[in-house]
Amino acid sequence: MTIKKLTSVLLLPVFLLSACSNTGGNNEIEEKVTPVYIQKVSKGQISDTFTYGGKINPKQQITVSSKVAGKVKEVYFDIGDYVKEGVVLFQLDETDLQNNIKALEAQLKSAQATVNMGQIGLSSAKGSQYKQQKSQMETALKNAEIQLQDSKKAYEDMKVLYEMGSVSKQQLDQSESAYQMALLAYQAAKNNYDLFMNNLSKESVQLAQNQLEQAVAAKESLEVQIANAKEALNDTAVRSPIDGIVSSRMIDAGEMVAGAIAPFTIIQIDQVFVDVYVSEQIINKIEKNQKVDVYVRSASTDKFEGKIAAISPAADERTFTYLVKVEIDNQGGLLKPGMFAEVEFVLDSANNVIVIPREAILTEGDRDFVYIVEGDRAKKIEVKLGLDNGKEAAILEGLKEGMEIVIKGQEYLLDGGKVQIVEQ
Repeated sequence: MTIKKLTSVLLLPVFLLSACSNTGGNNEIEEKVTPVYIQKVSKGQISDTFTYGGKINPKQQITVSSKVAGKVKEVYFDIGDYVKEGVVLFQLDETDLQNNIKALEAQLKSAQATVNMGQIGLSSAKGSQYKQQKSQMETALKNAEIQLQDSKKAYEDMKVLYEMGSVSKQQLDQSESAYQMALLAYQAAKNNYDLFMNNLSKESVQLAQNQLEQAVAAKESLEVQIANAKEALNDTAVRSPIDGIVSSRMIDAGEMVAGAIAPFTIIQIDQVFVDVYVSEQIINKIEKNQKVDVYVRSASTDKFEGKIAAISPAADERTFTYLVKVEIDNQGGLLKPGMFAEVEFVLDSANNVIVIPREAILTEGDRDFVYIVEGDRAKKIEVKLGLDNGKEAAILEGLKEGMEIVIKGQEYLLDGGKVQIVEQ
């Protein structure tokens, strides 16, 4: 659309007064002429948009810290450097960890020797020593049983002889005593055998088993300590968890670092996001994956194409606005985190319609009208408005392409009044 701009601050009606007639003596007032600016009616596009501002944020931002405390041996990257996932950012001194691993490995050898001895002890308790003790107990019990049987038979024979009068009472008593002694010896041997089989042998095996288990536990503890120490040794090489750009570096060689400090920050900006907070007026008129225009004046005069990546379903309790995340492709790297961006949401649009400046429209009651120029006369025409964004309005009825409408000075016109077109 071509607009003939105003060159003066105010447009005032111009009255031309005729000079007095020398012959007739009558004063004749010429017709009022109103200067106006016009624009030809044409078709175009109109949109109803809302614009919200926000800050550019990286696609991903990760702080990198060391899992172990130590002295920085070497730093390999600086701010602005591009790094690949897995590359070593900085290296800690590993001397103390290596010495600790050597000491633990020496202790492990000693612990393995203790385990070997425990295995031998358990094998002995369950094997040859157990069998030898058992054999001795069985032999002693068998001998006691034979002696008991012999003394019992001798006592019984002696009783028969005593009853026949062949032996004295003293001889009978001596035989009975021998029998009682053999009985006591047998009971003692049997008790010893039962005790060994039911208790002592089990306790011996259990003791050996406990000693072996303790040795194995001590060995396993050392193995865990060595594994942890080796993992800590690997962690002295601190690596980047993602592909990205170093946005922050807080260390130099020779400094001490601890796990709580984040020496590096890595960001990804091949895609960036703008967080904007929109009002309830438009929240139900936008949707995920909808295209939007983004303007970042500090990066480019051209607009960037964005896409709605996420819409919060609930309003912020303090501002009563809704968070909308807009994703923007940034392969060229023009957009930097922290830049101010304006996101333009198009709620409605119309193409190939007659569009005129909103200021050209006058309103009387519930009727809208404009002035067009035909020749040197103004003509008042009622119009029907379509989409109206406050700056421009679509005209559904009343105007045709090519008509000349008044865009400045219409407030001073009357239907049919004479006009003077002011050129740009």
